[in-house]
Amino acid sequence: MVYGHMCICDVELLYLRRLAAYLRRHPGFLWRIKTYTDLGACLKEMPEVLLVSGQALTEYGSREGDECLLEIVGCQIILLKDDSGYDGAWPVIDKYQSAKKLYEDLLEIFGEEAVEDTEVIGIYGPASGPEAERLAVEKARERLKNGEVLLISLAEFSTFPVENSDQNGLGEWFYYHMQKQEERKRISDWVYSEGDMDYLRGFRTVYDRMEVKLEAWHYFYMDTLRKSRYGTVILVFERMPEYMELFMWCDRIYVQWGQDGFGDFRKREFEKMTAYMGMNGLMEKMMEE
Repeated sequence: MVYGHMCICDVELLYLRRLAAYLRRHPGFLWRIKTYTDLGACLKEMPEVLLVSGQALTEYGSREGDECLLEIVGCQIILLKDDSGYDGAWPVIDKYQSAKKLYEDLLEIFGEEAVEDTEVIGIYGPASGPEAERLAVEKARERLKNGEVLLISLAEFSTFPVENSDQNGLGEWFYYHMQKQEERKRISDWVYSEGDMDYLRGFRTVYDRMEVKLEAWHYFYMDTLRKSRYGTVILVFERMPEYMELFMWCDRIYVQWGQDGFGDFRKREFEKMTAYMGMNGLMEKMMEE
């Protein structure tokens, strides 16, 4: 299935050729692509999606360009941010980045209007955070056949690989979201890959996580994870979250009560707590490992 017609317009012909070649050979990118160095000729195509650089807009004439762009009914416009300083009221993607990263940003922008089809799985390991993360990797490998998988650990001390000690992650994403920054960050800005897995670092400290309000978590689950490019997102919990809704919003939760002699005790206490909170339906999502 092909989604529709996309035009990419920039003044650099070599850049256009390389970007288009990458997108066309990517099996997950199902748009028909045409490239142009002249915005006037590009606009005559009446594309469904227009990826246009600031330099191309500047050379065409910013005011005239804006008026023509607005006349394309149903066209989604995405600005390729370059050194021109051009600023528009459209989603923005950095031109000067790898084709892989640009592709991921495109999918995330398209995902903002996509149906909610990403599976969100929780892994709960109250006995051992590292064991819960090991189980998460196993579940991730099982689901790679259904699409790309993103792993996010909310453990206090994660054993997941990190690109570098200064790696930004979920804590920074929530900061930008709650501060309502003009240039709001996307989770793909800090996703990194190790082997065939994608990872997003969690919070630097438990105190950072405690500052996140329920409303922000809801947006993260429903508007970011559910509409992401991933087939599956796996969240790892080593302790009960500040809001039990973080469990309820998962499609299912794999739980390891522990083999240290206290597993049955943990399970009983958890059942009592969910009953007290009126969340009996949560136990139906729990799958023991």
